[in-house]
Amino acid sequence: MDALTELLEYRKPHGLSHLGKRFYAFHKLNPDVLDFFIQELVTLRENGWKKTSFGSLWHHARWVLSTLRRAPGETFAMSQNLACHYARAIIILRPEFNGFFGVEKALADADFGVRVELASRNPRRPGYVRKLQWANGAAIQHGWRPSSPHVIAPNPVPRRPPVVRKSSVTVKAMKRRAAL
Repeated sequence: MDALTELLEYRKPHGLSHLGKRFYAFHKLNPDVLDFFIQELVTLRENGWKKTSFGSLWHHARWVLSTLRRAPGETFAMSQNLACHYARAIIILRPEFNGFFGVEKALADADFGVRVELASRNPRRPGYVRKLQWANGAAIQHGWRPSSPHVIAPNPVPRRPPVVRKSSVTVKAMKRRAAL
């Protein structure tokens, strides 16, 4: 059992929302999506980024990932509605990313038993990102932990081929041919 499935199984007795169940179904069909997000976050941090936007990363993933399977009843291969669940799961499984991207209060909080830190504990300095904590106020790293940590699979996540731009010389030649 992977770490995310273990987390969701741990939370099931507390009840999963309809959205939480959709998230679980999508993860079972596409377990490599979690690896994609974590690998991208690791790369950003290694490249010196101090923080990022999970929303931007989500849309990047929707563009780049090419082999996603739709969960039953889903309209999109990767519904935007699941982004908050992924953000929280990543922070719980990899606490070093807590504060690397911003989180706001969401329905996913109840599914994972977490909350966004209280505004009174939020330092008022520019660029500060509120962190996630357990619902009882404990730091994420001091709560539930998987029996075995999440490890990124060794095989790269299948990606869409990169866009290749044609040089302006080639485009001009194509226009001349079309005009003939």
